[in-house]
Amino acid sequence: MISEIILISILSILIAILILIATKKSPDITNRNFEIKGYKLLILTAVIEITAQFLFKRFPSSSLLRYLSLSWLIYFAIFYVAAINIKKSYMMLFFIGTLLNFITIASNGFKMPVFVSDVLGDVEAKRLYLQTGQDLIHSLLTDKTKFKFLCDIITIPSPYPFSKTISVGDVFLLSGVFAFWQDLLEGKKSRKIVK
Repeated sequence: MISEIILISILSILIAILILIATKKSPDITNRNFEIKGYKLLILTAVIEITAQFLFKRFPSSSLLRYLSLSWLIYFAIFYVAAINIKKSYMMLFFIGTLLNFITIASNGFKMPVFVSDVLGDVEAKRLYLQTGQDLIHSLLTDKTKFKFLCDIITIPSPYPFSKTISVGDVFLLSGVFAFWQDLLEGKKSRKIVK
């Protein structure tokens, strides 16, 4: 998901700059209000999750790492940060996406079930990888999976550089990233939260 966030951010910035050039507006970001309360918590939990995934790939047999990582706890950080910034349109998209993904993982053993499409290539290896529990945050979508329509079922094939499967919640999260950059670079005033 990190690669998608980076790609969407770059795309969003390029689109916003093209819009500014086409409308002959100045891309002065010094007057933009892009304060996000609690952003440090998001950074901290993202670092913890990335570190846990890295260590789990190196030491997959360690049950201690599985419990220590608790990678699903990042959802509570996103809920909290989205809630304290909820009046910003992009934070509402983050909140909805996080809620949809959390419902799915909480209903399926705290892992996101993934549909492995034939268009992704090396299908059997990916299915086996997910079935054996080698992935810290994903599992294979099966007949017993709950909320299948909210799982990672949307396949993004080549020529997309990171061919993979995403969820409806991920679409909301990526839309939030896109909306954030558009608001920032086009100069839309973010409404401040009433204290």
